[in-house]
Amino acid sequence: MNLNLLLSRSSLGVIAILLVLLAIRNRERVDRIVNNFFTESTHPLNLAIFRITVFLTLIKFVDISSTVWFSQMPEQLQFLPGNLGWLFNYLPIDASTARLTSSLMLVFCFTGAIGLFSRTSAFVTTILGFYVLGIPQLWGKVNHYNHLLWFVAILAVSRCGDFLSVDAIFAAWKRADAGTTQPPQPARLYTLPLRFVWLLMGVIYFFPGFWKVWNSGYRWAWSDNLNFQMYRKWLELDGWVPIFRIDQYPLLNRTSGLWTIAWELSFILLIFLPRWRLPAALMGLFFHNMTNLFMRISFWTLQVCYVSFFNWHKIFNSIGRFFFSQPMYVVYDGNCKLCRRTIASLRRFDILGQITYVNALNGEELQACDLLWIDPEALLEDMHTVVGKQYWRGFSAYRVLSRRIPVFWLILPLLYVWPIPRLGNFIYHKVADSRTCDIAKVPTPDKGTLRETGRSNTKGIIAVGILFLFLNTFYSIKYETAAWPFSCYPTFSWIQKPQEKLLEVIPLDASGEPISLATSERSIKQYLSPPRVDSLVKKLLKTNELAEKERRLQAFWQLLAQNDARLNQAVSVDFYEVRLQLDPERQDENPISQELAYRLKLQR
Repeated sequence: MNLNLLLSRSSLGVIAILLVLLAIRNRERVDRIVNNFFTESTHPLNLAIFRITVFLTLIKFVDISSTVWFSQMPEQLQFLPGNLGWLFNYLPIDASTARLTSSLMLVFCFTGAIGLFSRTSAFVTTILGFYVLGIPQLWGKVNHYNHLLWFVAILAVSRCGDFLSVDAIFAAWKRADAGTTQPPQPARLYTLPLRFVWLLMGVIYFFPGFWKVWNSGYRWAWSDNLNFQMYRKWLELDGWVPIFRIDQYPLLNRTSGLWTIAWELSFILLIFLPRWRLPAALMGLFFHNMTNLFMRISFWTLQVCYVSFFNWHKIFNSIGRFFFSQPMYVVYDGNCKLCRRTIASLRRFDILGQITYVNALNGEELQACDLLWIDPEALLEDMHTVVGKQYWRGFSAYRVLSRRIPVFWLILPLLYVWPIPRLGNFIYHKVADSRTCDIAKVPTPDKGTLRETGRSNTKGIIAVGILFLFLNTFYSIKYETAAWPFSCYPTFSWIQKPQEKLLEVIPLDASGEPISLATSERSIKQYLSPPRVDSLVKKLLKTNELAEKERRLQAFWQLLAQNDARLNQAVSVDFYEVRLQLDPERQDENPISQELAYRLKLQR
C-alpha cells in the first residue's frame, strides 16, 4: 500500500473515531437530534408535492418504444444484473409484454400523480417498475435510476394522497360528514417518508465518496485525475467540450475535487441538522449541475427528488401573503352537508393559505372576522366570498375564491367568458335549491372520526425505509454497481490514466476492405449509448467458452446489421482494442496503438 492510500484511509478512520467519540460525549444532544429528525411534523402538502414529482418523472422517463426495443434484443446479449436480477430468468421478455406493462405503468403513474387510489397506484407502479425499468438493465451495463423505484415503494406505504389529490376529495367528504371541513394537519406520518428518502439519497452519495478515498486516496482530487476523468467522458461524447474549460485551472479543479469528496461523505450527516439541511441540498443541486456542465452527467431523475427538502407549505404561504395582502373570507352554511363537502374539498387544494373559511352558523367566528354586517339570512341562502367590505354570492363567490387556489388558475379565465357565467349561475341555483339542511342531524366531530385512516400506518413506512436502507448499504459496501434494483451508485473512484483502451468494431468484406458502421451506429445510438456498447462488447469478449463467445458475438453483429443492408456484404468482423490519448489537445496522435482482440467469422 502506498503512502497516499495509507494516509487517506487512516484519515477516514480517524474521522470516524472522532465522530463516534463526539457522539458519545454529546449523547443527549445526538439523541435529541435523531429523535427530532424522525418525529418532527410535516404538512401533508410537502409529501403531496413529492408524490406528484416522482410520478411525473416516471411518466417522462418511461419510454414505451425504448422498452420494447430492449425487450427484442437477442437473448445471447443478456447479462443479468446482481441481487434481484435473477428474477428475469422467470419473467417473459418480449415486445408484447414490454408494451403492455409499460403502458400499464404509465397509466398507474398518471393515477398516482393525480392522487387516484394513490397508495395502490404506487404499489402497482413499484411492481411494474421492477420489470419495465429493469429490462434496459439486462444488456451489459446498469444505468442508475434505481432510486425512482425505491421512492415510489416508500410512497406505497405512506399517506401520500391526503393533499392535492382525488383521494383527498373523498377523504374530505368523510370528514365533512363527520362535522368538520378542517384538512389534515402537520403530522409525523407525513414526515417519515421524506426522511427515509433523504437517508437513501445520503447512502447514494456517501459510498461514492468513501470509495474514492479508499481506492485512490486524496490523489483522486489533488492530481490530474479529474482532468482525465473529464477527457474520457468528452471522448465518449464524440469530442464535445464544455464552454468553460475548468481543466485549464488546476487549483480550481483540484479544490472542486476535494469539495466533492467532502460533500459526498458529509451529506448524510448534514441532513440531520436543520440549520445545514437546506445548504446541503443546495450544494447537491450545485454538484449535479456542475457535473452536467463539465461531463454531461445530469442525474436529472435524482435532482427532481430534491423537492423533498423544501417546506412547500411555508413557501406557498409566503407567496400567498405576498400577492394577497387583504384577507378573504368564505362564508358557508355549516348546517348543509353539500356545503361542508364542498368547502372541505376546496381546503385540500388551498396551498396558498390565504382564505379563511367561516361557518355562517357560528356567531363567534363571524364576529372575530368582522362579518356581522352581512345579512345572516343571505349567508344561509348562498355561499359568500368577502374581501374588505365587498362580497360575492353563489357562482360569483366561487369564481372569486378561485383566484386564490392555483389549481383553478388554468380555467379561471373561462369562468368569465359567456356563456359560462350564465350556465354556472343556473347550475349553482339548481343545486342550492335542492339541498337539505337539518341542524339535528349534523354529526358531532370527534378524534376518531376525524382521522384520515383511523390508524396512521407509520410501521409500514419504517419497515420499508429500514429494509431499503439496509439493502442499499449492503450492496454499496460490496461495491456492487451492476445490480438491480439495489446498488452502489457510480463512484468514479479510480485514478484515470492519460490513455484509455476502447473497443472498435470493424467489419470486412470479401476483399478485406473495411465497411463503415456509421449508418448502423446512428440507428442504435438512440437506445444504446457508447458506454453501454463498450461495456456490452467487453463482456462478450470475456466469455470463456469459445462456442458461447462466438454465439454471443454473432448475435451482436446481427443487431448491428439489421438496419444497414450494406453490412450483409461483410464476411468477418474484427474487434480491436484501441489505445487513445484522452487529452483533447493530443487527439491528432490517436490511435496510439491497435490490437486485434478477436476476429469473428460471420455465418452465412
